[in-house]
Amino acid sequence: MEVNNFLAGRRKPTPTDAVLAKCYYPMLCELAKHAQKATFKEFVDAAKKRYPNVEEVQNAIPVSTGRRFEYVRTYTNQHNLPDLSAWVVSQAGTNSDAYETDFDPQKEREESRKVNWDDYDGEWNEFVEKLTKATVQIKRRKKDEARKIMAQYAKELRAIIEANVPNPNKLKYATLVTPFADPLIESLMEGNEVEVAFDNVIFDFTHSRSASAAA
Repeated sequence: MEVNNFLAGRRKPTPTDAVLAKCYYPMLCELAKHAQKATFKEFVDAAKKRYPNVEEVQNAIPVSTGRRFEYVRTYTNQHNLPDLSAWVVSQAGTNSDAYETDFDPQKEREESRKVNWDDYDGEWNEFVEKLTKATVQIKRRKKDEARKIMAQYAKELRAIIEANVPNPNKLKYATLVTPFADPLIESLMEGNEVEVAFDNVIFDFTHSRSASAAA
């Protein structure tokens, strides 16, 4: 059974989550309408072109997008609708093993094509309004400030990463930490404390029910 961390109350939405859910939902509906898959990178790039003046979209990265889709999935779960995020896949064109444990992606895509998503615009807008009101208000940071904070916590982060990230190939720390840099900066820019930012990154890499953006 799918574990939705937001439905379970283990994660609290931020203003960035609400903004990205609002922007991403219509794009997912369009993918379903046209029966068109997109990779995480293609999806994020398309969002940046579509919303050039939305800071949260411009700073988004593929690896954290699966986490953002959980908010859309919360809505579709509530209304017994198929999962729209099945249309966004890895570079190899597949969904993650974790996703396929809970969903049949082909079935979700087929069922979502049958839905007239325009009929749900009103309910979706109400959901986004409630989501926005439920967000934990935190102040966004500029990228330079986020980088500075990450640098300040470099030693602490190193200890956390080395203690929590599997490293069977005995990679050097510089190599091991590289995939975490951009997600950490994104989460710090969102306004999260460094501990929460790191928790978000671990979630993105290990618990996302969507396809792996890096696969």
